[in-house]
Amino acid sequence: MPKPSTRTKILAYICAKCFTTKADKLAWFVGKTLFNESLLCRTCWQDQFNSLTESERKEYGFYAKNK
Repeated sequence: MPKPSTRTKILAYICAKCFTTKADKLAWFVGKTLFNESLLCRTCWQDQFNSLTESERKEYGFYAKNK
């Protein structure tokens, strides 16, 4: 039986949408968009979140629908 690899993977600190390296924070985005499961800066993450459907937005704990 082969041993599992213990090699570390290095992630690039770059936004997957706008390719900026000057962002102070990157967030992992999961949703049914083109940038599913990728690192996004604050503005790109917000744009992708706003393009989600209402039911997909409700999956996030911080989201509360305004009436």
